[in-house]
Amino acid sequence: MNRSIKNKILGSVVLIVIVSLTLSSLLAYWRFFFILENQTIHDNDIYLQQTVNQMNQLVDDIEKYAGNIVNDELLQTFSNKLSYESVYDELLAYSDVNRQLLKFNVLRNYLDSMAIVRSDGKVFWSPFSLDSYYDDELKKPWYQEAIQTGEKSGFTVPHVLQNLKKTKVISFYILFPTGGVLLLNINYEAFEQVVGSLHLSFDKYAWMRKDGTMLLNNGMPTDSQEPEALKLLNKHGFVFKETLSAVPWSIMTYTSREQFYHKIESVIFYGIAFLVLCLVFCLLMFVPIISTITKPISQMSKAMKQVSMGNYNIHLSFHSKDELAVLKNGFELMLQNIQLQMKEKAEQEAWKRRVSAELLFAQINPHFIYNTLNTVVYLSRKQKHQEIEEMVESFIGILQDAVQIEETGVLTTLSREKELIDHYVRIQRYRYADRFDLRWDIEDGLDSICIPKSCLQPLVENAIFHGVAGMDEVGIITVQMKRCGEDRLKISVQDNGQGMSADRVASIFQNAPSFRRQGKFKQVGLRNIQERIRYLCGDQYGLEMVSEEGKGTAAIMVLPLTNEEML
Repeated sequence: MNRSIKNKILGSVVLIVIVSLTLSSLLAYWRFFFILENQTIHDNDIYLQQTVNQMNQLVDDIEKYAGNIVNDELLQTFSNKLSYESVYDELLAYSDVNRQLLKFNVLRNYLDSMAIVRSDGKVFWSPFSLDSYYDDELKKPWYQEAIQTGEKSGFTVPHVLQNLKKTKVISFYILFPTGGVLLLNINYEAFEQVVGSLHLSFDKYAWMRKDGTMLLNNGMPTDSQEPEALKLLNKHGFVFKETLSAVPWSIMTYTSREQFYHKIESVIFYGIAFLVLCLVFCLLMFVPIISTITKPISQMSKAMKQVSMGNYNIHLSFHSKDELAVLKNGFELMLQNIQLQMKEKAEQEAWKRRVSAELLFAQINPHFIYNTLNTVVYLSRKQKHQEIEEMVESFIGILQDAVQIEETGVLTTLSREKELIDHYVRIQRYRYADRFDLRWDIEDGLDSICIPKSCLQPLVENAIFHGVAGMDEVGIITVQMKRCGEDRLKISVQDNGQGMSADRVASIFQNAPSFRRQGKFKQVGLRNIQERIRYLCGDQYGLEMVSEEGKGTAAIMVLPLTNEEML
């Protein structure tokens, strides 16, 4: 069995266990994940804040120390004094300033060197006071861009100075109150050590200026401050950013989700292992129990398959004292009676169809026979032998078609039905001479299409009797046959007679029989035709009436498009 009840029960039990354990595990995991995520974010925020505080302390110390230096009386005087009484006095002043700068320089480990730019533009560099090298350095963008901001103090971008060796520095400049500029060249490593400690907690980090210029970058995208880049980073991890309080610098860090998930891999592993062990235990425990319960059902299922293949000689061997015993007895009783019931059913259906068809056709014949014979009597009295001969021939053609139901069945082709109607109309023309005209509008290729027998003739009869018979002028009856889509046939019988009211049309299929004529025999009911079409073709097919008083009536049949070869 592809999907036995045993597998269904076992699958349901396993599913319940898996769902229960999974939901509880997911709930615990979700709670743990939420706590761990918040804790990780909190810890990372603390690590970043500590680094920012260290940077703030370093910057604050640099600014305060520079403030103390520019307030030195000797250096203030020197920065604004442009001339001396003698060369000796000038050289002596140079020497005093150089010693003072060296003294300030050694008091801070992060200082590489210092320089004073006098108000007249002359530069004094602490390692080599009168070396023109520093004059050339001050012409470079790192200094020019910083000093042109108009700020009294600030930091430049990192650059390289050639002292005893090449050293990467960041310069801090501050204006003397009396004129001139003091430059503190700070070792880049002093900042790098503070920011570089972030690698212990973060995958990537960057130290940048307000304009986005990277002062130090460890793996961060160069456009990390752009909204799209930030969105992408946040999608794959956690981004933190803090701005320093003293200067327009900021530090941005990034921790990937992979690193975060790595912390909970062990929890996931143990959770999955626990789930698998529980599942194995459930299988070992429930498989024997379920097999015992479902074995009789499996036998019955196999027996039913044999029955479906036509083998009714089946015996069930299991013994049970519960509801399965009732099923077993009922199944065996069903096998004993099923062949007899099938035979009786087939005979009943055949009898029902045959009797229904015969009864339906029987409703058509009496009234028509009466009128036809009455017309023959009338013509014989007038001694119209030619007309009697033609009328009798047509009548014989109709009777031959009616009595051939055993041979041809309940369906006929459109060509044979048209021939039948031509016989019928020829007979009626003797009764209603020059009172109506029948017109055919048949789409090509429909001659072999089959329709229910004798469904079209009653519609033509109703069009004659109830449509055009009472008109003063010649009535026109049009029979149109055409395809409707790929699989349907539409037949309409339309007259230009007196028509019917909307209430009359609505009541046609509600009360049987439909049409009656005062003082005459019962006319074939339209509801009768409707029932015959649906009985033979299906409920999606049938008959529809459309009428308007004084303008005529149209009876429209929708039938399946069935060829004679398909029967």
